[in-house]
Amino acid sequence: MRFAKKDIGQYLPEKEYIDTVVIPLVPFDPSSDKNMEKQAFLRELNQVFTNVIEKEYRGRIFLSPDYHYMSDGQDEEVERINQWIHHFREQPFKHIFLFTFDMKWKKYEKDIEGELIWVPGLQTGDLQSTETQAFVKEQAKEISELIQSYW
Repeated sequence: MRFAKKDIGQYLPEKEYIDTVVIPLVPFDPSSDKNMEKQAFLRELNQVFTNVIEKEYRGRIFLSPDYHYMSDGQDEEVERINQWIHHFREQPFKHIFLFTFDMKWKKYEKDIEGELIWVPGLQTGDLQSTETQAFVKEQAKEISELIQSYW
């Protein structure tokens, strides 16, 4: 289920059965022209991945709105992201996963109160290419298995 009016209407009466939330972590730096294209691609790729996971486990996973942060601001973001996690735990979500392509989050993984899923790999490309589609398919399978291991 996603953060959309239609899905929220289904989520609210059934929330006791939906125990997992996925929070997409999306970097953004409007001051860096050279990074904007890369960040836009990673945001789109993040959406593709999280949508595949949500679709596969619809009724068990809630897909959070994107969590946007300044691309060099993880130090300041840990407290804020933990506040998000605290609010999700009150829903109550038992399993909280943060999904990112940004390896900088690995440094803060121990300080985050959820499970970080960092996917190394593509930094630029074409979402429609066979290479990208194969990457998404293979990685999504492994991410699904990782999430299942927590259940």
